[in-house]
Amino acid sequence: MEYVKGQPYFCQDVEKIKQYPYLNEDIIYDILIIGGGIDGAILNFYLSQNYDVALVDMSRFARCCTSCATVLLEYQLDDYASDLLQYMTEQDIVDVYKMGLQSIEMIDQFIQKYGNHCHFRKAASFMYTNSIFGVKAIEEEHVFRKKHGFKSQLITKENNIFPFAIQAGIYNSDGGAKFNPYLFAKQMIENSTNQSRLFENTKIIKIIEHENYFEALTNFGNVIKCNKIILATGFNFSLMRDKNLCERDISYTIVTKPIKNLSWKDNALVQDDKSPYHYLRILPDNRLIFGGEDTKFKLKPINDKLAQKK
Repeated sequence: MEYVKGQPYFCQDVEKIKQYPYLNEDIIYDILIIGGGIDGAILNFYLSQNYDVALVDMSRFARCCTSCATVLLEYQLDDYASDLLQYMTEQDIVDVYKMGLQSIEMIDQFIQKYGNHCHFRKAASFMYTNSIFGVKAIEEEHVFRKKHGFKSQLITKENNIFPFAIQAGIYNSDGGAKFNPYLFAKQMIENSTNQSRLFENTKIIKIIEHENYFEALTNFGNVIKCNKIILATGFNFSLMRDKNLCERDISYTIVTKPIKNLSWKDNALVQDDKSPYHYLRILPDNRLIFGGEDTKFKLKPINDKLAQKK
């Protein structure tokens, strides 16, 4: 299975993560994290401060899904608060929004301590609709945010401050952030306290669950014994095939060539309300990076008649 196709933009012309060894012996740890992308790197950084943790990746750290992430960090969710109310209480939604803001602040604190080597920057955000049928939802979301103390400015087609057509949108002067995901993972990995417990090019091929512990078998025939296992493997869920916990989706990232005079209001992070939705941001070298909602993994014949003949 090819998890990343094409040359990842964020890994070009940057200092690479230093090389870590592969595992060539049996080991015992409290916690094993499988997957050295951005999620695994963050988990490893914080958990290793209080627990005996090992981090393994089947390839090089942060070279798979993390390398082509768009990284639009926002406290807002993919659904409006009005849609979430059928599953959550109003206070629950407010708490989730606040957790998103808190996460951005924690990243900012990390950057202040270890230096900004990943182009981190807080950013404004803009969620909009270009359909007259989406205006009401935008207006309700604006009222919800104002009610609970979140910054929110309602933009309409009459006072549109962006260089593209809209029916309505919500502009937030804060509540977002952006960075280079590969370089951020590099900082997380290289500043973790368990440098002797980081292993690259070590593939876990099987997990055996015992009554009080787990055994993870590697492609080199070694065994990792641990009390807990965290799977941070992105789109690779081969170790969860028997659990029926997830479905395979397709995600994409498109990066343009540099565009002259590319800018809009505060170079805000932008997201629309289409289904599937789209989002984009401006990169430091004036490129657009564009992504969208994950779609189901389905392969359809380009030509049905040709497929039938075959």
